[in-house]
Amino acid sequence: MNWWIQLMACGVAAASFSVLLHQPRSTILVSSLMSILGYSVFLLLHQTTLAYFLASLLIGLSCELAARLMKRVATLFITGAIIPLVPGVGLYRTMRFVVDGQYSQAVQTGAATLLGICGIAMAITISSVLFSAFWHSKTKKRGAPC
Repeated sequence: MNWWIQLMACGVAAASFSVLLHQPRSTILVSSLMSILGYSVFLLLHQTTLAYFLASLLIGLSCELAARLMKRVATLFITGAIIPLVPGVGLYRTMRFVVDGQYSQAVQTGAATLLGICGIAMAITISSVLFSAFWHSKTKKRGAPC
């Protein structure tokens, strides 16, 4: 599939999921753009475990920034934007291999999927911690209350 079709589908999926979660209309486009940005990094890094981590880190940091600029909660943006990166096909294939009795393939696919999920979780956590520490120190220097 062409990369531009994948990026368009990524944006539509993020927007659709945001609508499904009743996200405010003013934030849906931003979530979709963050998702496209992250997914493009994911495609450029050939869908490896490192690609999951770096794409999620980029999505997390950009969503944290957008949340501060738009005075919204970062989870609002991250939830819709991260959906296209979730390795649902890997989970499906793992279960399919188990049902078919191909246990070595199931372990291999399951391990790769689990590493992708862990990469996403670590990246979102790291981006949240880094951004809040940076933003907290920035506001503290200005003399704003904690």
